[in-house]
Amino acid sequence: MLRRVDRVILRVPSVPGAVSYYRDVVGLTLIRDDGRIASFRLGQSETELILHADPDLPAEAVYYLVDDVRDLYRRRAALKLKFASPPMQAAHGYRAEVKDPFGNVLRLLDRTTDQSAGAAVEDGRSAGSLFAGIEPHLPAKAQALIDAYQQVGRTADDLPYTPHFESLHAAYSAAFPDNKPSRQEVWRHLLNLRKGGKLPRLGEARSPAPHVSDEDRAQLKDLLGKDIGKRDRLPYTERFEQIVNTFNHQRPRPISPHLVWRLVATLAK
Repeated sequence: MLRRVDRVILRVPSVPGAVSYYRDVVGLTLIRDDGRIASFRLGQSETELILHADPDLPAEAVYYLVDDVRDLYRRRAALKLKFASPPMQAAHGYRAEVKDPFGNVLRLLDRTTDQSAGAAVEDGRSAGSLFAGIEPHLPAKAQALIDAYQQVGRTADDLPYTPHFESLHAAYSAAFPDNKPSRQEVWRHLLNLRKGGKLPRLGEARSPAPHVSDEDRAQLKDLLGKDIGKRDRLPYTERFEQIVNTFNHQRPRPISPHLVWRLVATLAK
């Protein structure tokens, strides 16, 4: 099932300083470096070491490459794997966080939509970025995004993790002939337009927050911590995925990332 370790992710205080250390002192081969994220090859293997300084990404993470995350999800009972949530789109395929029968957490990803396979490339990571959740800083195309926003007809707070957002993402991405914006970057472009008062008013969010117990609300507040004051930065980040996975872990019936987002939105007001 596990083909190899695909990537090891570490957060560092300074990417330039860490690049100098891992390249010149440790002796690793530098593959890519854009000042924000750096990628190294570990020996002669295909495994990469990713260094970043983004507080919204995990301090440490290991991803294992598998053939097909969605297939494992379909066979999860037979394999005795406990998925924290259904597989999510990643850079060139899907990813998920699972627990084995002994309680160990495994982060899985595949390459089922890689360009080399002739399929459409996922937008969790564009061609120029290093791993899921990190995207190049593409300049916003305001009118194209406004047009896509009006076309879906749903207010911004009602969009994350819905088919409506996928429609907006596809329509907006069509305006970029080369590098395509990730979902996280489209969301940030949308927020910037809203903060600048440039988004049309489409009314209130149509999907209400789910009804949960006071204990669940308190747990979610604890999980958010200081992030409760910057909730708009959460969608389409590793941090939000961790919140969803942890919140759903003890629930008899997990709720979707969109409903967790709607609950977060109400708690933050």
